[in-house]
Amino acid sequence: MTKRIYTLIENGGINGSPFSFSNLLMRSPLRYSMMERRFLYKLSEAIKMRYEQMGLRMRENWDNLVFNMTDKDLASIGGNTHIVRTYTTIRALAQKSIIQFRYNKQNQLIIDYFHWIDAFRWNTETNDYTVRVSPELYDYVISLTKSFTVLNLHTAILLESKYSQKFYEFCCQYSGDFRFIDPSTPNVIYKKRVIKVSIKAFRFTFGLSELNDPKTGELLEKEKYLRFKTMVMKVILPAQEELYRLYQENHSDVWFDYQVGDRYGRGRNGSPRDLIFYIYTRTHPKSTNPKKNHPWKEGEEPLYPYEEQQNPSSRASRKIKESDWLQIDEPEQRKIVYQLLLCYLNSDEVTYYMKQIDKEQERCRDSYAQVIQVIYEKQQQPKFQQGTKAYKRKCLVEFVFTKNLKHYGWFIMPKI
Repeated sequence: MTKRIYTLIENGGINGSPFSFSNLLMRSPLRYSMMERRFLYKLSEAIKMRYEQMGLRMRENWDNLVFNMTDKDLASIGGNTHIVRTYTTIRALAQKSIIQFRYNKQNQLIIDYFHWIDAFRWNTETNDYTVRVSPELYDYVISLTKSFTVLNLHTAILLESKYSQKFYEFCCQYSGDFRFIDPSTPNVIYKKRVIKVSIKAFRFTFGLSELNDPKTGELLEKEKYLRFKTMVMKVILPAQEELYRLYQENHSDVWFDYQVGDRYGRGRNGSPRDLIFYIYTRTHPKSTNPKKNHPWKEGEEPLYPYEEQQNPSSRASRKIKESDWLQIDEPEQRKIVYQLLLCYLNSDEVTYYMKQIDKEQERCRDSYAQVIQVIYEKQQQPKFQQGTKAYKRKCLVEFVFTKNLKHYGWFIMPKI
């Protein structure tokens, strides 16, 4: 079955069209150029449009997922004067592997290598192009039971650097009612749309860290912008400036601020360990005062990532609703559950309880969130906070899993 990719003008109009992009792919390392990512945005939109029409819910239908293109389609991606550059971009994508790092339910690291495009043809007589999508993309692009973020194609196509594109995806992903939860400091309540990211994780996600094949040790990608100040100047600030400019020009609905979080060592001279990002949208702007609605500058009132507290005890007494945990993507929920169990249980127990929780998650999609909630509630109790590690383990094994989870209609018996 052959289908044609629509052009931006035909589908997007002046406001562009929304399309879904897999959160798993967005969290993956940035290994594509700006032009390559533009084409992938268009391809994602075209796949979404064909989802119902071609019956893509069925895995076998992906074997015939083919799109015809013309120079007009290429122009909608790279501009009328860059058709040849767009052509070489698509040709390169047919040879470029996607590298996906993921953990299976046994918490084993799985590395996937596959292509977005498994065939690209050019008819020299008609000057038409044919792109066949790799069937391997089924689990990553169209499996709508997993986590997706809606992007605006018009904005995505306008962005002029791969780092701005990545930040745009990042901002859209966390622009809703997302609330960051730090398992190491469960009593700290972050504001919504505030995200704390380790420098290591940031560098990996933005394609700045060295990437090696874990089996052969072969160098796949060199490290970039090793110095923190250089990384800020080359990656963060240009992207912030571009997204803010597009926001001011009504071409984008999101932009961000950032600040350095924790540092290694003491004082301001320690090397940064974390970055904190503040996501702003038209629905949730930085400030209702136009004079303050701009990127933070040195000398202004410092950015504050936490919820305001009325008194010192209010943070501990606050009861977080389960809906707060539900705002987090399922893979992130599972990661939080795993990290929480590691804090209190031995490795064999962690494996046992994760297996039971994973089974329940398959039956009920809220199970990870429910486990996080009951552990959080236990952490707020003074006796738990003051207890020994053995006492905390006993609380989880004999109370949290066997009794507290019954509030949600299920429980886990202790490991024999």
